[in-house]
Amino acid sequence: MSEEEDHRKVVCFLQPNFTDVLKSKEAGEKRFIVTEFDDCDTIHVRVQCRDTPSKPEERVAFKVFQELPPCSEIQEIASFLISSLPALDEPQLAILVSEDDHVRACVRPKSTDPLEQAAVLRQPRRSQLYSRSRGILESSLLEERKVAVVGLGSGGSHVAIELAKAGVGKFVLVDFDRIELHNIIRHICGLSDLGRLKTNVMRDRILDKNPFAEVEIFNTNINNLDDARRILKGSDVVIAATDNIRSRLNINTLSIELGIPTLYGKCAVRAAGGEVLRVRPKVGPCFSCIYADASMEASAEEMSSFRQAREANPPYVGDDEVKATIQVGLSSDIIPIANMLVKLALVELCRGKDSALAPLEKDLAAPYYMWANRREQQFAGYPEDGFHRFDRPGILRWYPMMSERKSDCKTCQDMEASAANVDFFSSPEK
Repeated sequence: MSEEEDHRKVVCFLQPNFTDVLKSKEAGEKRFIVTEFDDCDTIHVRVQCRDTPSKPEERVAFKVFQELPPCSEIQEIASFLISSLPALDEPQLAILVSEDDHVRACVRPKSTDPLEQAAVLRQPRRSQLYSRSRGILESSLLEERKVAVVGLGSGGSHVAIELAKAGVGKFVLVDFDRIELHNIIRHICGLSDLGRLKTNVMRDRILDKNPFAEVEIFNTNINNLDDARRILKGSDVVIAATDNIRSRLNINTLSIELGIPTLYGKCAVRAAGGEVLRVRPKVGPCFSCIYADASMEASAEEMSSFRQAREANPPYVGDDEVKATIQVGLSSDIIPIANMLVKLALVELCRGKDSALAPLEKDLAAPYYMWANRREQQFAGYPEDGFHRFDRPGILRWYPMMSERKSDCKTCQDMEASAANVDFFSSPEK
């Protein structure tokens, strides 16, 4: 917008087919939805068609022209159009549309106010949406790529939004939880989303960033393996942002079976630090290779909800004791782990392609990364001056760790049948 337009009221048409609906002669009666913000400084307008007659339109008058009239005539025509509306103490609009899709809008804040010509903003074309990313990451590399995000808590929701902002065009969202009060302080979502299913909220958030995105939602528990296999199949990358060991092990098994690269992220207790693991099936170590001791892996992570803490404790532990184990971290301590998941996901999605991210394929070659937010728990031994030196471990720094597949891993290693075993199990005489 120009400096002159910055001082005018702004009318936004956020439907991809807004002008098509106005120009259509076959469509039914046009009904407008007008939402005002900031004392009528900004107005959002949507249009619907109804086959059945309803009460006359009170907020918007419009006219379609072969070509838009000269600027000197816009105000007069808009005044004539808006005079057909009843006098109201709320904003009313006159919209002029041409057959070649040019639009002008005038606003009358109240019936006693003068008519003002407004600046117009429309939903951008797909080519315009990511124009600022050109030269870094071409959206064409990502618009057909599909990412499954399993777990839409404070970490998973951030990952989903950042990938949408980067240009990923297809999403599979999996979670069965709703937005609760304890989520609000750390989550992408706010109080206006309270009680809604996380999948529905995050679908809306993604489409608000990229209205051209395709978003599939599944309000289910990923531990139902038959459903999970069907849900994850066809994804290019899986983000495992769940909060329990069972789901991670199941996702690990399925992603190896389906041959899908998968990223796992988790926070330590009170988000003192975090870890990120990338699994490329049959190429490097899998989740089970890295976390051979699953019980140790489960006990060393953040407990952020009663459900998660309840599942992690034996039945004989009382609810009050379980609640005492819930120790959440700050959102700012979770974001570094989520951002690393985003970066690794983008590298994986663009792998082998010509993009500015190509050099990161060598920089981020390790399968496992560790991050420390504070010198406590497993990071308590970090030296006090480590942050200022690079010859010692320090906080707020990523540390890569190389690892190989375990030869005895029951998840990612193919079972080798010896001739003796084949002979033993296939012989009817044994």
